[in-house]
Amino acid sequence: MDDLSKMWMNLSLTEEESLDLDTPDEELLDGLERGKFCVLGKLVTDRMISKETIKMTLHCWWKPLGSLSFQVLGENLFLVEFTNVGDKKRILEGRPWVFEGSLFLLEDFDRLSSPSEYTFEKAAFWVRMVNLPLACMNQTTGRRIGSTVGEVEMVDTRADGIGWGEFLRVRILLDLAKPLARGRMLKVKGKSKWIAFQYERLPKFCFYCGVLSHDKTRCLFKSKMRFQENSPEYGMWLRASSPTR
Repeated sequence: MDDLSKMWMNLSLTEEESLDLDTPDEELLDGLERGKFCVLGKLVTDRMISKETIKMTLHCWWKPLGSLSFQVLGENLFLVEFTNVGDKKRILEGRPWVFEGSLFLLEDFDRLSSPSEYTFEKAAFWVRMVNLPLACMNQTTGRRIGSTVGEVEMVDTRADGIGWGEFLRVRILLDLAKPLARGRMLKVKGKSKWIAFQYERLPKFCFYCGVLSHDKTRCLFKSKMRFQENSPEYGMWLRASSPTR
């Protein structure tokens, strides 16, 4: 579809083809109204998964109060329609979702974009910042560190801004084309400390390059990258094993 879109952009249009056809607002009303109950879902995998398999599994996970309907829009691309807008809100807030080890990306349906315009380039993850000094477990420090990784959506703290615990949880919108951040060096009172990251609901990812869109068996860069089975640069330690707080 991407190749076709590029080809269409380079076409030399005739006079008739280049005329703009205005769309009256009343033609959009039904689609705009129903679109409030919809999201687009993209399964990041090379395998083709049937609509019924996806629907059955997600219905079991999500346990919606209303019903769900699925429409195939492309290769592993689905339109999900809820009958309860509260279900939609809860499912979007519960991202990321993982289907058989692969990332199932969800985007709110803006109703005026075509399926090919959804890029699915980013996903939000809860990132645990481990080994932080207690004095740094707060809203300000969490946002400052998180902003070096991606767009910070939320820091999990109490109302007073303090997030004391085994780790500090920060919800960050990540660029899926970039390697997973393994941590950051933090200087506190002149002393440097390694702050390790762990990711909740982390799907399959590449142990060679750290990218989420494939595993090491399909990595195009593995021959160029240093990788030792006994001391890999990326590994399962990036996945948070215990349940969220």
